Order: sequence, then structure tokens, then C-alpha cells
Amino acid sequence: MLIVGSDFIDNNTSFNTVLKKNGDKVFIKAYATSGAAIGIPKFIQFMGSGYAATAIVASNYGFVGIAEKAISSGSVGWMQIRGEVEDAQAYAASKFTGSAGKHAVFILGTTVGIGATSSAYVGDAELGQVGVLMEAASGSTTSNIYLTGVWATPIA
Repeated sequence: MLIVGSDFIDNNTSFNTVLKKNGDKVFIKAYATSGAAIGIPKFIQFMGSGYAATAIVASNYGFVGIAEKAISSGSVGWMQIRGEVEDAQAYAASKFTGSAGKHAVFILGTTVGIGATSSAYVGDAELGQVGVLMEAASGSTTSNIYLTGVWATPIA
């Protein structure tokens, strides 16, 4: 498992070639198996010798990542796994609902995406909690969220 902190990534002197930092945002380099659009969450999993950005699936562990820039299918690019994300896209059926700084953003295995309800954020990876709302939302399909860089599993 990759441990992501906010202080140890030094882009100028580090030997680490799969992570980069930009302020409080942390990115991981991943191969986009079927492309990655800005704002659309992907599952970041370790696949052999690197990371792959794939569709979110049930019963696996991984990061939730959102592309820094659009990545075409079969290409490598940077996926944000920690920090504030503007206009993140929820799965249409789940949407974002809750209060800023209080309610959890979670990954869903059966509906393949992310969402938020009035569940309190407690940082539980087993509950699929990967972030927190940065703004109040009431059934929104897009929202500003904060990804916490948690290696988590989707909830059913």
C-alpha cells in the first residue's frame, strides 16, 4: 500500500516518479485503461509495475482519482488522489447531499461512482469514505470535494 503524506514529496529531489505534489494536492501517475475525463472519478489500483485508472468496481481496494487533465485511452497521466477537487461528478443515482466539512464522500461499488449523503465523515476506508464535501449540496450531480488520499473499498 502506498502511504501518502503532505510533507515528504519533493518534486525537485525525489526519486519517486509516480507521485507529485502541487500545494495541498497530491497526484499519482496512472495508465488510463479507457481514458479519464476531468471531474469523472476513477479507481486507481496497483497493476503490475504501476498504477491503472479504471472504472470503479465492487470488492476491490484503491484510491479514487480525478484526472488533472483529460487522459486518452491507453495513455498515462496524473490523477489527483488528495486535496480539493472542483466540480467532481457524482454518479447520477447517488448525487451529493450534505453539509460542507461534515459529510462524507464515498465510493459505490454497485452503482460505479462517488456520492455523498448526510453520513458523518469519520475517515473509514471500509465504509468507502474517501473525502468530505467542501460545500453544502442537496442532490447535486457536481460538487467541490476534498479527497483525503485514502486507500478504500467501495460500499455495496
